[in-house]
Amino acid sequence: MKRLQPTPPDAAMPIDLEALRERLRGQDGPTYWRSLDELANTPAFENFLEKEFPRWAPIWQEAVDRRSVLKLMAASMALAGLTACGAQPPETIEPYVNMPEGMVPGQPRYYATASLVGGYAHGLLVQSREGRPVKIEGNPDHPATRGACDVFSQASVLSVYDPDRSDSVLRGGQISSVGGWLDALAEARAGWDDGGGAGLCLLTETVTSPSRAAQIRAMQQRWPQMRWFVHEPAASDAPIAGAALATGRRLQPRYRFDRARCVLSIDADFLGRMPGFLSYARDFAANRRPTREHPEMSRLYALESTPSITGASADHRRPVAADELLDVTRALASALGLDAGAVDNISIDKAWLQAVADDLRSNGSRALVIAGEHLPTELQALVIAINDTLGALGQTMVFQQPVAASDGAPALAALAEAIRADQVRTLVVMDANPVYSAPADLDFTTLYDRVALRIHYGGHVDETAERSHWHVNATHALESWDDARAFDGTTSIVQPLIEPLHGGHSALEFLIGLADGVSGDARELLQRYWRRARPQDFDAAWRRWLQRGVVPDSAAAEVTAAPRGGWQAALAQVTQKTRRPETLTLQFSADPAVWDGRHANNGWLQELPRPLTKLTWGQAALISPALAERRQLKQGDVVRLTLEGRRLKVPVYVLPGQPDRAITLSLGYGRTAAGRIGNGVGASAYALRASGSPWVRTGVELQATGRQQGLATTQHHHAMEGRDLIRATALADFVEHPDFAKREPPDKSLYPEPWPRGEPAEHQWGMSIDLNACIGCNACTIACQAENNIPVVGQAEVLRGHDMHWIRIDRYFEGQPEAPRMIFQPVPCMHCENAPCEYVCPVEATQHSAEGLNEMIYNRCVGTRYCSQNCPYKVRRFNWFNYTDENAAHPTPAAANNPDVTVRSRGVMEKCTYCVQRINAAKITAARSDAPDNGRIADGAIVTACQQACPTDAIVFGDIADPATAVSKAKASPLDYGLLTDLNTRPRTTYLAAVRNPNPAIAEDEGSDRKVGDAAG
Repeated sequence: MKRLQPTPPDAAMPIDLEALRERLRGQDGPTYWRSLDELANTPAFENFLEKEFPRWAPIWQEAVDRRSVLKLMAASMALAGLTACGAQPPETIEPYVNMPEGMVPGQPRYYATASLVGGYAHGLLVQSREGRPVKIEGNPDHPATRGACDVFSQASVLSVYDPDRSDSVLRGGQISSVGGWLDALAEARAGWDDGGGAGLCLLTETVTSPSRAAQIRAMQQRWPQMRWFVHEPAASDAPIAGAALATGRRLQPRYRFDRARCVLSIDADFLGRMPGFLSYARDFAANRRPTREHPEMSRLYALESTPSITGASADHRRPVAADELLDVTRALASALGLDAGAVDNISIDKAWLQAVADDLRSNGSRALVIAGEHLPTELQALVIAINDTLGALGQTMVFQQPVAASDGAPALAALAEAIRADQVRTLVVMDANPVYSAPADLDFTTLYDRVALRIHYGGHVDETAERSHWHVNATHALESWDDARAFDGTTSIVQPLIEPLHGGHSALEFLIGLADGVSGDARELLQRYWRRARPQDFDAAWRRWLQRGVVPDSAAAEVTAAPRGGWQAALAQVTQKTRRPETLTLQFSADPAVWDGRHANNGWLQELPRPLTKLTWGQAALISPALAERRQLKQGDVVRLTLEGRRLKVPVYVLPGQPDRAITLSLGYGRTAAGRIGNGVGASAYALRASGSPWVRTGVELQATGRQQGLATTQHHHAMEGRDLIRATALADFVEHPDFAKREPPDKSLYPEPWPRGEPAEHQWGMSIDLNACIGCNACTIACQAENNIPVVGQAEVLRGHDMHWIRIDRYFEGQPEAPRMIFQPVPCMHCENAPCEYVCPVEATQHSAEGLNEMIYNRCVGTRYCSQNCPYKVRRFNWFNYTDENAAHPTPAAANNPDVTVRSRGVMEKCTYCVQRINAAKITAARSDAPDNGRIADGAIVTACQQACPTDAIVFGDIADPATAVSKAKASPLDYGLLTDLNTRPRTTYLAAVRNPNPAIAEDEGSDRKVGDAAG
């Protein structure tokens, strides 16, 4: 029916909704309502009501008397008493008028696509429900990720619904259009044609997209003087530059951990952040699973400038400040017989280095030395020479042509120099934010303002977009057509799961508009490139690519190369530095959750506990216990860091295992234009960064300010205090006593034996977690949050201990605080047979199912929290406030919720359910008349969210009543044990004890009597 459109009086002006939104944005409560009250009395607003709501406008315009207000107040208070702690959010049901082809309501569909982490593709399978993406998993057909998934990719499903995303093309901060942008570029484009692109510069992040690279190369051919620059704040091309120094060719190293038996990591977090870390983690963990029949496992040494999840998995780890790593590597090379120059005055015991060198030499081609990508070029070349000496080159370390099409492009410092020289008239910034992330010494904000024409393309109106003449809003990766290559060269097609929610534009559409002044279709542009690249039977091949998510035969081939003579001359020019104990070194690292700042507005990632510190919502300066003792600092003390006149105030976190004279700062905080979640969280470490040495600065001054700041951490105790929560032993002891983890069951129990439960169920569910494989990466935690609609509570609530994650990763230190052993333990609900929570619930909200699940019935729960008090594992979470309401501090958009899981209102207890929704879905599928195996649920048909995301296959779930299932075989291992089984709780979740492989030639130092529990926190 056509809506009535009354003609406004001549005196009335149409209301400007954008101006209204801008006027009300950011105002406090009283000012907000005052502004609304003033607006309500204007003719423009009355006309707006008559136009939009013709039936109800007269009611709004009527005068309100005191009697009516009192009646409304009384009714409101009466109705408020009818609800307990909170109401379910309102929902509407709307039928499909035209059902999309192939869609069955309530049935998920899966699409293969990819996401970018540091510019490299990670293969994904995205679950779509009624046309919207709700859950992301790893693609098992993708050779670079093999079904694993990282925290950034999983959290991207929340980012697609981010209300702070850019929703329009802007000109000078004002809303414009694509047509306006294309028309405005016509004159500039004519000048580029006349001058061959002189003065035109393009700044991107790492580009691995073949189609995007082809479009940029076409632009460079058309405009030969156009210049392409690259800015990737949390990455480095030092490994490729090191290969060029050592071999004379720009080659990209790749590592084969499946072939390695002895590994030395030199500040290389290959389990957590290097390109290919998901594949590396799986290969590494596969070599760390000894059994009674095959008691063999690899050995890992780690030299680290700051603790990482890689160092936590090491059999031997030593802390070394970043500015000393080159000298330590030289000493190692000398121990292996290489001429790397004389080295003295290093903090590492040379006897320890000699033992490592001997172990590497004895393993020969099955040894591997790997350097962090942020380390200097000379160190990278030296590591290549060491691997060549060991015979590992071509075996555990291989080369390939660089995957990134942007490889070799000059960095941001070169662009800054070009702007200073007035050589840049037009600067196009794609998916980068240099105004925020540029090193402080470049003063890039001032330089950027000097450019005559500034064009920004990105998903948010960020710090760079705010200072640009034009901003073109980008699509999200789940909304666009694109392609990208993984670390090994494998190409994936990125396909959209949903129409662009904010009308954005893909990268190919932006580039074609920039080059030709036309609006293109992203799918047609992508197909046009691939039709030329692989013309044979293209249409059928295209469908196969989309189904599998991989372009076959696209991986990079291995390249044979070896060190050339004379490269040591560059190493000889690097003189050994004199280091004094009182001289502090400032180190920078990418944050495990917000990375370089691009994920700052994602609430799931902000609240994700960092693996080693358990910090959320901000960063801290990491310092050693010894440094904290010397400077009389304690956890949360705010300090002032001063370097070359620049200052930054941050709280400190005392982290065992941190080098004594090193301070580590995470990148990615201190945003001012990230959005309502990311703005103002933490401090920007870029303020102390330098372009010439972006990862390490020496001579930083640390001064206490006398202030304290609360740190939102989720773990406050760091030692096991003699308890056997985590059971671990050396490989030699495991061979002699394979059942070391077993304990005798208690003679007496705090609880009676399980009561009769009627007829035994067909299935009995259980879980096993391998502590030898768990690397603490948090993939399970974020997967559980996305699967089970776990809310974001915010910094203030985490400070009060109200974090809501259903699975936590406990991290413990053991030994000396200077160089402790670290280990992780995932702790979900144990699903106890004798569940202490079930006995104390007065309303029977928590019950035991016939299949062994400890279930929560939300609509029975009245919030007494007795069950949480009685749970010895502390795995229950109480939602004190309505964290899911649209008026909450950090609400999750309703579209991001999994429709298979209830969205809990305020006042109920939550916990892990073994993903019961997936169990029931598998039962329904098996019960179908056309299902194979006569309705039987095959082992592996049910995969919990945490299990599916784990890159190391540390989690196994299944039917423990069937001795042939993988989980039953895991529980039959001599390493199997339960947590706190002395209470006779009989947990269904059990663990495989950890086994380390220390070198018998290295005696662990006893050090001081002080233990890590005395020094941390």
